[in-house]
Amino acid sequence: MQVLWYYTTAKRLQEILAAGELRPATMGRSRKEKPAVWFSAHPEWDAAANEPWQAPDGSVARLNKDQTYVLGGGLARIGVAPEDAPHDWKAFKQLSGISPKIAKEIYNAAVQAGSRPGQWFASFEAIPQSKWLATEILEGDAWVARAV
Repeated sequence: MQVLWYYTTAKRLQEILAAGELRPATMGRSRKEKPAVWFSAHPEWDAAANEPWQAPDGSVARLNKDQTYVLGGGLARIGVAPEDAPHDWKAFKQLSGISPKIAKEIYNAAVQAGSRPGQWFASFEAIPQSKWLATEILEGDAWVARAV
C-alpha cells in the first residue's frame, strides 16, 4: 500500500501530537485560498518541506534539508493512506481558490528547490491521529517508527 507523507520537523511534530491532528494551513499567500494539509509521495524527503529562514536584512530563503534538520531539532514525518489526501496538485489548484499566479510561483520555487509537485497531495480536512499509519523520526539515514 502506498503511503503519503506529511514531512515536518521534530519540533513541529510535538505541536502536532499535542493537537492530535494534522490541521489545514494556507500554502500560498492569498486569503481567498482554501487551507489544506499537504503530503508528498516522495519516499525520503520532499524539498518543499524545507523551512524558510529570514535573514537579518529581511530577505527570506528556503533552507536545505540539513539546515532544516538542525533548525527544527530533527526531521519527522506522518504517513496516511492516499484516500486521506485525495487531491493532487492539479485538483488543488482547481478547488482551492489559489490564484494562477501564486500557483505558478509555488510550482516554480518547488521545482527549483528539487521538489516534484506531481508527488503532492492535499486534504482540505483535518486528519486526526486515529487515521495516521505511521509516525517516524529520521535517525541518520533511516526513518525510525516513533510511538505516539
